[in-house]
Amino acid sequence: MNDVIANLLKSYDDRKLSRRALAQGLAVLAAGAQTASAAGFQGNAINHVSLQVSDLNKSSDFYRKVLGVTVNVRDGSNQAMFGKDFLVLRKGSPAGKIDHIAIGINNFDKNAVTADLKSRGMTPKEDTGGSGVGFHILDPDGFPLQLVTSANTGQGKKKG
Repeated sequence: MNDVIANLLKSYDDRKLSRRALAQGLAVLAAGAQTASAAGFQGNAINHVSLQVSDLNKSSDFYRKVLGVTVNVRDGSNQAMFGKDFLVLRKGSPAGKIDHIAIGINNFDKNAVTADLKSRGMTPKEDTGGSGVGFHILDPDGFPLQLVTSANTGQGKKKG
């Protein structure tokens, strides 16, 4: 934990972290001391996987007919629901590529998680869809991960 505090202070001294973000990061550390994880938060589930597909309707029909799932039709993407878990299907190129994996976090506090990540030298990127449920980071190999609330059920922004 001492290293985390030192990194927070260094980021603040280097003007990479605001006073507010520093305070939030320290508060997260204090609150999380009882359930200490390496970060001020802990991922607890794979919330969803986002796939790029060539034809959104054709892929949605495949998951519906072959696997018997319900498909939520949304603006720009559809969701193949497997109980509370889901795949996000998005038109994209190249097709057949995993766009990102979303990691669910219990008691997700966007500001606190952002402050924690910034203290570790990461640059969280806002969701382009404006869902407000999370943001993206890159792993060491550049693979995109979305950090979201575990309560994310994929039901937002339905079409129509």
